[in-house]
Amino acid sequence: MTSLADKAEIRRRLNLDRPWSLYALADLDDGLFEHCDWFASGDALALVFRALAIRPIFVIGDAAATRQLLAGLAESGGYLNLREHQLEAARGIYVYRELHRMRRMMLEEFRPREGATERLTRQDCGQLERLYASGDGGGIAFAPFQLDSGFFRAIRRDGELVAAAGVQVVSPNEGVAAVGNIFTHPEFRGRGLAQVVTSAVVAAIQAAGVQEIGLNVADANTAAIQAYERIGFRTRFRYYEGPAIRVTPAS
Repeated sequence: MTSLADKAEIRRRLNLDRPWSLYALADLDDGLFEHCDWFASGDALALVFRALAIRPIFVIGDAAATRQLLAGLAESGGYLNLREHQLEAARGIYVYRELHRMRRMMLEEFRPREGATERLTRQDCGQLERLYASGDGGGIAFAPFQLDSGFFRAIRRDGELVAAAGVQVVSPNEGVAAVGNIFTHPEFRGRGLAQVVTSAVVAAIQAAGVQEIGLNVADANTAAIQAYERIGFRTRFRYYEGPAIRVTPAS
């Protein structure tokens, strides 16, 4: 395993599976790349992203290369993202404290749900964080700097945010975006508000010239999956993520 800093070589590896590498491709942009540590083994690649407190760890490669990369990482823990064929490779190296089965959905044919939304800025950060704190695990991958993207949209009722969506990453340079931080206040669910704010975010991303758009959703969250399907997202594959801790020393 070797450390890697050449963007062109990193990009080549990530482009071997763009849907899986959606987030990592955006991390090639200036402003994010500085927070990344990249490690290579053959054509396989591991990323440790340090700009979020959960410290995402991403690996692209077959099971053997995944095990070699994970064995060599010096991280005591992080938010580990693995495809189904990679899961066994982590055994005995990292242990998930929580394991979430997820879907990566990609936009295929956009069918927006119309509705009035407003654009959020950094000034709205406190209200957005209160919205995320109102329910079950909202905003786990949210960081205030994401509001600077200009792609966050929300709905208010009586002056309070009741639904919001934004991006976790977006890169016109790489042609990719990941919609995320989608959340509706528990008292306002079942009214289609998530579809409205997500549609507004997707429309803004497309207007910026980005067409390869994806999102993550829990495999068990049937209501959310159906909502995203209604506006044109389709499941591309399933994967696993969650906070994990190292149980053996790095080799």
